[in-house]
Amino acid sequence: MGWHEVEKAVAALANALRRGYDPDVIVGVARGGLIPAVRLSHLLGDKMLRIIHVKYYKGVNLRREEPELLADVGKLEGKVLVVDDVADTGTTLEFVVRHLKERGAKEVRVATVAWKPHSRIKPDFYVFETDKWIVFPWEEMEVRRGQ
Repeated sequence: MGWHEVEKAVAALANALRRGYDPDVIVGVARGGLIPAVRLSHLLGDKMLRIIHVKYYKGVNLRREEPELLADVGKLEGKVLVVDDVADTGTTLEFVVRHLKERGAKEVRVATVAWKPHSRIKPDFYVFETDKWIVFPWEEMEVRRGQ
């Protein structure tokens, strides 16, 4: 996926959210959900943004047994929108939703750019469905050294 496609996808999510859900806070799931979460925060009128860092993948199709919480969001109130790049297995999103409710969120909904039909959780808002591995533009950049 290129930057232009990501921008169009996030704009589509923002339009759907304006019609269907007005969160009090957006929680971006680090790392893949951070760029979409920041962009959504701006597009939705500078919504409060928090970050949760959960590690589940160790590489392509290499997963930990359980998601590991690396950075927490603190206490929450009200309606929360969780944003990630993709709902793949759904394990991370299930973990995050459960955790945010334990941290005080009254209501939690999920928005992703992509949804994989085998996921254990179907996002409340998503742009496209796929069963392929997705490489987002923030994941792969070659760095060259000048000498």
